Amino acid sequence: MEQKKTQYREKTEHGGYLYPLETYRFHFNQEGKNISQLCVSYHWHPEVEILIVECGELDITIEGRRYTGTPGDIFFVNSGFLHTMYAQAGKNTVYSAIVFDLSFLSFQMYDYVQSHYLAPLLSGKLKFPEKLEKAGGSAPALCRMLKNVIVLNEHRLACYQFETKLSLLAVFLAMYKENLFIPESERSQKISREHIAQIKDILSYIREHYQEKIMLDDIACALHLSPKYFSRYFKRQFGRSFTEYVNAFRVEQSLSMLEDRKYSISDTAFQNGFESLSYYVKVFKKIMGMTPGEYRESASSSAD
Repeated sequence: MEQKKTQYREKTEHGGYLYPLETYRFHFNQEGKNISQLCVSYHWHPEVEILIVECGELDITIEGRRYTGTPGDIFFVNSGFLHTMYAQAGKNTVYSAIVFDLSFLSFQMYDYVQSHYLAPLLSGKLKFPEKLEKAGGSAPALCRMLKNVIVLNEHRLACYQFETKLSLLAVFLAMYKENLFIPESERSQKISREHIAQIKDILSYIREHYQEKIMLDDIACALHLSPKYFSRYFKRQFGRSFTEYVNAFRVEQSLSMLEDRKYSISDTAFQNGFESLSYYVKVFKKIMGMTPGEYRESASSSAD
């Protein structure tokens, strides 16, 4: 597996203050493997995220709505929306992401464009469509425009920030012309706001305690739920057991330590909440399709 950049939850800084935008490219080769691979666990961030599927098959869940993406499909993750991604088993999946603060596109003068087109997006009155299929309408043209943004930020030639901003504004213009934005009042919700808040509380608890021994009874008590109800609720919302999810999250958090050779694999295991090296290796191989040592070697070779 090759990952040029790694992105975690909302605490990751996407770009800088003067240029709040970052691009990512991910490659998950699951050919010959019979399990899907976690790309990124459930998370959210205040920035908008645009995903372009280039190869293979990507499963993405946004606010409880599950989609499958194939080459040429585009996904938009609205600000603050919970989402998670998996690369399908048996597929060689490649996708790119553009993550940016919407205010990056704002004008200093409050003109007609700002008030009628950008302000509704910034305020949340208009939402991005969650999926545009390759075969549908303007998707191919938008895909080309978004891939150009990726290339601009990979090469970073003179004035790439200026050209990136113009390119994204052109994307938004095309989407307005095609009437692709969705009024918040018309957007159906599969999960209630209360459930979304509860899921975020669960994710925050896991984030704060994953390096410790987390007991299902403890998190259920913290959320004022019975352990039996919490177990069923978690499986229904996340599609897997609490233990499976926590292990996957710990593995995800351990990747950056594996990429830094100053940490031993044993230290990496213990600092990410695993009680033994053997259990870490077993869980890692089940989720990632390779051992921690093999991942470290692949990360080193891709960096060369």
